[in-house]
Amino acid sequence: MHVPVNRVFNNVSRNLGLQTYANNLDSWSEWAFEAEQYIGSNKTFLQKEIVYSATPAQATAQFSLEVDNTNLDKEYVEINGVRFIFRDTSSANFIGTVTDSFEVAIGVNLAGSLNAFTLKVNRTYYEKIQGITASNDGDKTITLTVNDNGNFGNDYTIETSNGIKVTKFFSGGKDILNNKQIRLPDSYVKVLSVRAGDAIIQPTSSQYKSKVSTLLDRFYINGNRINFTADYTSDVVVTILSVPLSVEGYPMILQGHEEAVAHYIMWKYKLIGYYAGEVPQYIVKDLERRWYQLCGKARGDDNMPTSIELLKIGKLWNTKIPLTSFNPPLYDGLNSY
Repeated sequence: MHVPVNRVFNNVSRNLGLQTYANNLDSWSEWAFEAEQYIGSNKTFLQKEIVYSATPAQATAQFSLEVDNTNLDKEYVEINGVRFIFRDTSSANFIGTVTDSFEVAIGVNLAGSLNAFTLKVNRTYYEKIQGITASNDGDKTITLTVNDNGNFGNDYTIETSNGIKVTKFFSGGKDILNNKQIRLPDSYVKVLSVRAGDAIIQPTSSQYKSKVSTLLDRFYINGNRINFTADYTSDVVVTILSVPLSVEGYPMILQGHEEAVAHYIMWKYKLIGYYAGEVPQYIVKDLERRWYQLCGKARGDDNMPTSIELLKIGKLWNTKIPLTSFNPPLYDGLNSY
């Protein structure tokens, strides 16, 4: 699980006694990303699949109402953290505006309530849900559509209360594959694998990449683009390691790395004063030493196998031991999963 980097910023500002960190957002964000790169464990970045197609597609989501119009009061739908809550404005229990939410007035019937919801979503200019359109496809079903084509819409979130059921989470978004080339997202760190249809595509080892035969299924990376030697008609799926980003565009931090990243930022921040002759060397050295300790601890915690992974390791190890009449039978717990 990744958490917003603001949690780290709050920790840093509290430790340094700063009242605000608004002027340091850009530099602190870069240092946070640097720290995550230096930790570099197998869980630091997010493994993600991106689908590319000659016919790009929009991401969509759906939800349906499980309650009737009379029981709709206080039920809600949350899109990208923005909550739309149905309220019966004629009820004696209605107390007014709900904090951090958009109120949707319940209509005289279910169709009126759903129409009020679609109008509220389509007419709001709130940044987190810009580019999302709501439409009423049936008596109790609402479809949410990301207006632009692309895989990014698959990352949008939708949550509901008990009386509303999500029948489809945001999915189906595809980026464009054009002229035997695809563009990787700006947040990508490393390409792990490439698949076209059911075939795994291998990178070319040729020094003259643009001259590789079109009869071979090969690819090469040039900057943030992947170029193919063949022209694929089926979907191309690329698995990458990427930096998860918040809605504001800042990097997300893996849970458990907060203290290590905070000390890296504090160290880099105090280095500025040290270079200016305002901070004594022992403070910088203490922060540097503490950062190295926390970096190693975070990396070790991430790479420690879970109980399930330990069982798998044990099973693999036991298969490498020759079975003889002197060896006892394997423990059932290692073979029962």
